[in-house]
Amino acid sequence: MNIATFDAPGLTPDIRQCLRTWGYDHFTEIQGLSVAGGVALGANQVVCAPTSSGKTLVAELAIIAAIGRGRRCLYLVSHKALADQKYLDFVDRFGEGLALPRATIGLSTGDREEGEVSPQILVATYEKALALLLSRQLDLSATVLVADELQIIGEDGRGPNIETLCAIFRREGLDQFVALTATIGNAQELADWLNCNLVTSWRRDVDLHQEIWHAGEGYVVPFGQEIGSRCHAGHTLPSDGVDVARRLVEMKRGPVLVFTESRNEALQMAGRYSQSSVRTADGIVLAQQLELFSEPTESSQQLQDNAQKRVVFHTADLTAQERQVVEKGFSDSSFDVCFATTTLAAGVNFPFKSVVFPKLTYEWGERAGIMINRSDYRNMSGRAGRLGLHPDGYAIIIAQNARELAHANQLVLPENDSVKSRLVRLSMRRTVLSLIAFKVINGKDQLQEFFQHSFYWHQIRERNPGKLDDIVHLAEKAADWLVKYKLAEEELGMLFPTPFGKAVAQSGLLPTTAISLLDVIRQNGAALDAEFEKYIPALIHLICGSPEFIGERPSRFLPYPVGKAPVNSNGFLAAHPLFAILDRTESRVNQCAHAVVLFAQGEPERHIRTQTNLPSGQVHRLSTDVAWILDGLRKIASVPELGLPQTLTNQLSMLARRVQWGAPAEALDILRVAQKEGVPGFGRQRAIALLRQGIKTLDQLLTSAVEQISSIVGSDRRTTALLSAVSQCLGFGGDRLRRVHAELAAKLGLAEQIEHCATALGNDYEVAIMRLLETVRHWNITAIDDGKRQNVPDLMLTLGTKSMLIECKTTTKNPPLIKKDEAFAVLQKSVDFEGSFYRVTLGKPGFDEHSKKKVQAAKDVTLLEHEVFVEGFLRVYAGKISAQDFFEWIARPGLTEIERLGGMPSYEIAREI
Repeated sequence: MNIATFDAPGLTPDIRQCLRTWGYDHFTEIQGLSVAGGVALGANQVVCAPTSSGKTLVAELAIIAAIGRGRRCLYLVSHKALADQKYLDFVDRFGEGLALPRATIGLSTGDREEGEVSPQILVATYEKALALLLSRQLDLSATVLVADELQIIGEDGRGPNIETLCAIFRREGLDQFVALTATIGNAQELADWLNCNLVTSWRRDVDLHQEIWHAGEGYVVPFGQEIGSRCHAGHTLPSDGVDVARRLVEMKRGPVLVFTESRNEALQMAGRYSQSSVRTADGIVLAQQLELFSEPTESSQQLQDNAQKRVVFHTADLTAQERQVVEKGFSDSSFDVCFATTTLAAGVNFPFKSVVFPKLTYEWGERAGIMINRSDYRNMSGRAGRLGLHPDGYAIIIAQNARELAHANQLVLPENDSVKSRLVRLSMRRTVLSLIAFKVINGKDQLQEFFQHSFYWHQIRERNPGKLDDIVHLAEKAADWLVKYKLAEEELGMLFPTPFGKAVAQSGLLPTTAISLLDVIRQNGAALDAEFEKYIPALIHLICGSPEFIGERPSRFLPYPVGKAPVNSNGFLAAHPLFAILDRTESRVNQCAHAVVLFAQGEPERHIRTQTNLPSGQVHRLSTDVAWILDGLRKIASVPELGLPQTLTNQLSMLARRVQWGAPAEALDILRVAQKEGVPGFGRQRAIALLRQGIKTLDQLLTSAVEQISSIVGSDRRTTALLSAVSQCLGFGGDRLRRVHAELAAKLGLAEQIEHCATALGNDYEVAIMRLLETVRHWNITAIDDGKRQNVPDLMLTLGTKSMLIECKTTTKNPPLIKKDEAFAVLQKSVDFEGSFYRVTLGKPGFDEHSKKKVQAAKDVTLLEHEVFVEGFLRVYAGKISAQDFFEWIARPGLTEIERLGGMPSYEIAREI
């Protein structure tokens, strides 16, 4: 279907031109059907088609048209890695870097936030989308939603929460709903539930040849057909995965992707393949790139050695930069073979011509003895022969025995599995709390009506409608539990979230986890506030043993240690004060906790593996989850009604960052700048190496001898990139709220004042802040530093009988972080002022990690970042909080946290006015 001549509703000249710019001149069958069905006019659609049929372009067509209608777009994906990829794709296609930008782009995955708070196109994971709903950041009535890979609604682990999210969308209404799904047996049922039109195609635009190799013989079934035929007659076919890959390369069917069950299996097979391969010129070049972009990890040297022979592996152990080099090698056809764990099957578009399944039966862990299911096979085999890259593709199944042969014969048939609701497996307490917090329901009597919007009810209402009563009964019990533990209140049959309950809902934690962790924090608050570092192992051990990881329905995966080498995790934990009983039989919990503690301390991955039996990839993934839980706990503990000190929640916040980045606080600024600017091969280990040589700050890095830095980080090119990054970096994605603040300020008549505060520097910033504060009549603002008196704070803010001294600090250095000496200058400047004054440093844009660490122990000073200050001020001016609340919020010692301020967020106020 030629795009230039194809006649379809909504296919405007602008959209056609946009498609030409992206390099498209023809529609695939599913694309043509979707456009003909009105996707560009706002039609709700479930788009069901095989992998490599072009479904993603359907979503992008909906987005182009939505932006033209003045709508916002939410693109939901199943995995963080896929979210990262889509974010970069949308930046390239729509972003402000284009000559004619179409939209602002944002990313939100829980552990990574990029772009503005309220962009026109937001890429998010399903789990994060629920948190955005709870915080009122999404205006559903003006939102076009794209739900990618929606077939995961049938997964036991994540499916129930995704179903709940879709039920909310269905109930609240959207401007447009476009769901993309692989081929499933009950696509019409899913479309009916979502009130969408079904657009479906069974055609795969790149032919896929499904071959079963068993006992030396081959059998091929073309995708979508039931009847196959013999293949490779006269040849004895291998049954070992490494030998199969080698045979396919000889047959010119490369590049080849071999799926493995584990990281160890991937490394072993890659090593075996390499043993009888030769080094090549392009392989040596790639190995050199990997050396530049790698840190010394357990597997980095093998990766470089294998790459010289056009062989790689792809596992969770690879660093982000190693992954980028390897993935670019895929795109450039620089590799012949890749041995990979199933993380590659998540929808990433790499150009493999053949994929190999060396076995169908899992051997280890909880899946031992289970064979691969049809849905996973379809997704993984779909990596072969990608649209626009190959004329055809090959999926090679190696049946190791008669049982696997029978299963393989079923996998290649055209039948599709049906998606079934997994709602009965959800965490009912978390779900009901979310419904209450989002105000989807306001009483137990509405629970039945909500669950009637579920896919579960849609599937069982004809066969067994009585089962709905069981779900509603569980939900009512959950509501009673929430009231009992003060996460909700019930008055006259109405349910309301408490401030504590709303914070728990927004955190995403299981309510049982939140309550148990908070109880420990409250019971040990004084000890934690006084000696936080001492209790870090106790907190991490408590989290690893929490319901998030351990229990009937955990929401996070706790890794299994590998290998049988003796470790002393029990002894390590026993040497520290703990908040939970040390169960020496819980080796999995104890070894995981031990690994995360070492990771946060900056220990090399090799040492962590030796001491805990956890490989680096598992440690990184686990640390991301633990950091997410710590940050959720910090948000909950920041609820003002709980009365916990801000210095304590500041320490929780810093611990979350340390666990996330795997480094002490002193190394975080340099590490974050290097990561943001893509300094090759500079990660946590090299940041810590600098720290050990006394280079703790960005200034120290810039003033150190280049030769010294190069000797530490191991490369002149890396050193040059690091120094350039530090001197040119514009920050860590600050000013995310600036556009929202400007929009609200314009509606409030404060546009000029807010813009002046955003752009002013030095003395002009002090004047801008003073002029802004003067617009509120409830307090008095006085300039103390009038140019005549020296070494005094800039401003005095008085409300009633209380006053605070405000020192205004800005910086033009790159990265723009205010250093410790400047952050705490207000103490020295106010030394001869009476002790009753509150002392505040207002910094633009923010403070370095050294300042944040020091303020945790301060009892007489507040650090307030500019963006946070403006957010609070606009809530006062809009009448959503009182001047007294604002004053007391600023006066609280520590790094000011927006979660401690009540009222309506600026983005919600802007929508209301």
